Amino acid sequence: MAYHDLSECTLTPDERLIEANQLADMIVDEIQAELEDNEKNVVNRFYIRESSTCSVKQLFWLRDIKDKYL
Repeated sequence: MAYHDLSECTLTPDERLIEANQLADMIVDEIQAELEDNEKNVVNRFYIRESSTCSVKQLFWLRDIKDKYL
């Protein structure tokens, strides 16, 4: 799995949250059953809109999960 450089994110906090929610929706719809427990936890946090913020690290982790399975 390729990890993203955390210094490359230029999104605002609101843009990060929107993208995280979109990624979570995509991941849950496609591959929920294949995820490891720690991956399910982060995806579900954004899928059920439990979190009102998304760090750069969380966003890049969601992107990595999507790239890993889709």
